[in-house]
Amino acid sequence: MPKISLSTWSLFLKMNYLECMQFAIKSGFQGIEIWSNPVDFWPRRITKKEINTIKSLARESRISLAIHICQGNNDLADINEGHLKETMKQLKETIRVCHEIGGELVVIHPGMMPYHPMHEENGLNPILTRTASKQRAVERLKKSLSEAASFAEKYKVVLGLENLSHVKGCIQSSFKDLADWVDEIGNPALQITLDTGHANLEGGIEKAVEVLGTRIKHIHLDDNNGRTSDHGELGSGTINWQALAPFLKRFDGMLSFEIKGLGDLERAVLRSKTFVENLLKGN
Repeated sequence: MPKISLSTWSLFLKMNYLECMQFAIKSGFQGIEIWSNPVDFWPRRITKKEINTIKSLARESRISLAIHICQGNNDLADINEGHLKETMKQLKETIRVCHEIGGELVVIHPGMMPYHPMHEENGLNPILTRTASKQRAVERLKKSLSEAASFAEKYKVVLGLENLSHVKGCIQSSFKDLADWVDEIGNPALQITLDTGHANLEGGIEKAVEVLGTRIKHIHLDDNNGRTSDHGELGSGTINWQALAPFLKRFDGMLSFEIKGLGDLERAVLRSKTFVENLLKGN
């Protein structure tokens, strides 16, 4: 059975991550995904006291935990080796903290296309074409994912590579890209996080489930109008939730709400919780 969970990202405009955890526990959520960021929860600065507090809250409430890596300028496909070294350092710090708090999974993103000079397609230098640049970035991403998965495996943590092809410049262009990268690396510590709202902009959730299948170990639940990534509450957009219901009922992992209910944060989250509970019950 899936665990109905809450990402602290949904409430960060009003609450810090500990306040959000307490809200989630009080509201009956079964899991919490902690959104990592430099001003609230940053693994590099997390204290032993905070780790013990998180562990105690999770243990007493019997909730599952995950962490979303700090986004910022982190890029696992960065061809700038100095930048990439810092990204890998932060990812490994996040994996270690996830292990220390008793977490199960760290959400990561695919990389982005590198910067291109305006004359890249003039044909004078073949290494500057977008095709060649993307190929280098993809190879860098696969190398980073392989190293990170080996590191995560030692800490008994799974990496969930999230679908992000709707974002301009992302080197992932299809669901098949994610499936191929996971299969090529072949480490069980590297799996997939499916974001329903993103998938709605990338060819549809049903197509995503068909292509990604059992590689999906973590799910972000959010809705949109099929045009922009609104991270709306469930039922507010064009996603066919009834068609997705059979898959969600079979899913054995965290269903983590990533809801941006501006002006009505808590109620947007709770309405979405009721929505998915009814969906899983068949109502």
